[in-house]
Amino acid sequence: MLIAELKGDSICSEKWEDGFDSSKWFSTNPGRFTEIRIDPDHEMTELYRLNNNIRTSGLFRKADPIRFQLLYTLEDPDKRYLIYLPSVNWTNTDGFMAGFALQNGTLIPKPVEYFIMPFYSFRNQAFTGYGKISFNKIPYDNFIRLASLTLEGEQFGAPGIQDYQKARIGLDLYFKSKNVIDPINQKVSGSYTLASDLSQIESLTQAKIRSYLQFRYFMNKTCIINPYSMAVSLESGKSYQKVSMELNYKYSYGGKKNGLDFRVFAGTMLKNDASDPFYSFSASGRSGREQYLYEGVYPDRFTEFPRTLLSRQMTLSEGGLVSAVNDSLGYSRWLLSVSLTSSLPGIASNIPFKPFVNLLLNDHGSGNINNPTFFYEAGLKAGIWDYFEIYFPFIVSDNIKAITGSLRERIRFVFRLDKLIHLSSKY
Repeated sequence: MLIAELKGDSICSEKWEDGFDSSKWFSTNPGRFTEIRIDPDHEMTELYRLNNNIRTSGLFRKADPIRFQLLYTLEDPDKRYLIYLPSVNWTNTDGFMAGFALQNGTLIPKPVEYFIMPFYSFRNQAFTGYGKISFNKIPYDNFIRLASLTLEGEQFGAPGIQDYQKARIGLDLYFKSKNVIDPINQKVSGSYTLASDLSQIESLTQAKIRSYLQFRYFMNKTCIINPYSMAVSLESGKSYQKVSMELNYKYSYGGKKNGLDFRVFAGTMLKNDASDPFYSFSASGRSGREQYLYEGVYPDRFTEFPRTLLSRQMTLSEGGLVSAVNDSLGYSRWLLSVSLTSSLPGIASNIPFKPFVNLLLNDHGSGNINNPTFFYEAGLKAGIWDYFEIYFPFIVSDNIKAITGSLRERIRFVFRLDKLIHLSSKY
């Protein structure tokens, strides 16, 4: 490695030293240099550079001053940044909120990454917000490529004079491939979550904190042609246990990002308590008031569908039906679903519309039907893919039509505001 002695920004002397494990003492030349720095001109390949310098005098000699930056910046790997951004927010329960977002950058990987976004609610005269900090470790010459320990929490208003809280600790282990160039990535993760009891929140009683354990194996092939992914999940709480598997595959044709998307989901309850319905599998996309782990960003999280426009927001997971059937159908002990979405052919693929078909088989229908029941729907979706998508289920099976009525009562949308907030990705 290259060791340099500096006075201010000027290099006084340089010398090369052999690499080493653990720690090693170096001798320096006599002189009036003020700082010792490793590789000041970035001639070596290195991931983290914020621990490459030490001053010869003063307090906290290894620490660098924090540089405050408004909005955004192209990061210098030798500098520590605190990027801040004035922020506003609105929810149906908290009203208008003002605050700011703090982060230490997203372009360059760091051993510690954080994102903090506190708000003040003028309606409730209370503080709300979200925070996340990740500790990343890249072992040398190990089958684990990256280990990431994440702590996050949030608090926002809920119906009645109360808030909902959520705290989570998670560990993600990304595995190294045997091949230098390999589009297949593998990861295992585990998390422990504490969250306010959703049933008690919606019944306007003082909500207790419930705990949840989740384990997941994820594999995906990241490529332009025919990418795919697979996830196997196990989730457990006080009154339930469930296991599920999800497969996604794109058959590519007709240009970049165009093709036929397949999604297959299968899940079954290993343990189930009928008094806690939210924890069973959802036949249709979950609205905010069905997210017992308070996932996603929902401006109108607790309003019943379809009383307001924003109550039509959903997260497509599990069964994957767009039509809102959960309030009438209930939740399922087991289900199997297949979803297909296709780009339009030829030059029409540039139009932001895609046809979709959803098929579902679960353990029961509506009313007193306790036998396996088949549901289907087909229609068009439009929007900005992966961020905002609005769904129009024009054709539905009779058992869905009996629950939802007209097309107007079936239109719903996905709004991934969380993807806009958290733009950083793992390396």
